[in-house]
Amino acid sequence: MADPTLFHNHADRLDNRSKGSGKVDYQGGSMQPGVGKQAPLWEERCDSGIGSMNEKDAEVLREIQELSLDDKPEPAQCWKDFISEDGDTFLHLAIIHAASEIVSQILANTEFGDQYLHRQNNLKQTPLHLAVITQQPDVLRALLWVGGDLGLRDINGNSALHIACEMNLFVCVKTISDFLTRHHTRELLDSKNYNGLTCLQLAVKNRLHKMVVYLIQIGADINVQEPSSGRTALHLAVEEQDAEMVSLLLQCGADPNVLTYNGCTPYHLTLGRDNGKIQTELIRVTDPSLCMMWDEEKFWESETPDHEVPFSYDDCAIGGLPLRC
Repeated sequence: MADPTLFHNHADRLDNRSKGSGKVDYQGGSMQPGVGKQAPLWEERCDSGIGSMNEKDAEVLREIQELSLDDKPEPAQCWKDFISEDGDTFLHLAIIHAASEIVSQILANTEFGDQYLHRQNNLKQTPLHLAVITQQPDVLRALLWVGGDLGLRDINGNSALHIACEMNLFVCVKTISDFLTRHHTRELLDSKNYNGLTCLQLAVKNRLHKMVVYLIQIGADINVQEPSSGRTALHLAVEEQDAEMVSLLLQCGADPNVLTYNGCTPYHLTLGRDNGKIQTELIRVTDPSLCMMWDEEKFWESETPDHEVPFSYDDCAIGGLPLRC
């Protein structure tokens, strides 16, 4: 059992809302009246007076006994049961406020894999999420060693590793990858958040070039497709118009011929966009049979001034008057 003064002394530092909470559960109720060495003497005094009571006194005693049963004080709250209005436990709050000494004492009094380590606040953040967000790799490492669950997701479906990659936190990413086997690291890297994005794809969208290289080195799948439209990291780099990222991904082995669900290669996504460098680089490496979009010649012809584009709608009206085309 943890030191009873531990959480009382530091509760105000962690959160004003925790005032009056975080009581340690004294097992056996040794702090309650009538228990321990004083109990026999207390009982003896009650017993010694019962014989001399009259009927009225006995009735008063019965009422007092009934009252004591009804108003029996509740047992002291265990520190593990404390939850703030934001859903944070003492461990959450200690991490948020960078109270590393309290974190260490909490972990020292928590069994390996205890469910307490996996509790999520109102944003579905675990202590692992908060250790990454607050950039405390030592706390992150300590949580992993006592059985913190890296598979749990926050309200956006991000694991702690997703957040570390998106925030460009190399130390946190390395701490996690060093702790896991290569197989489990790759499994976690390729898991998708609720937007369908992997850790690598988040890094690409945030233009984190060094992070992208590192993630590929530790096993991220460069050609995995997000589920909404089938885009790869290379498609996303084109959408971001990040020429350096496009070159980097191609050098790292990105496949330029992967098709989205509507049949677009990364090259197709360059059409209509300004960056000619990206288009030139991709057309050199894309399969020629895939470079032409379906009916593309007719599409470009329709842009010439001699070509009349048929108007598809003849029932348009503005302010109740038909639109003349």
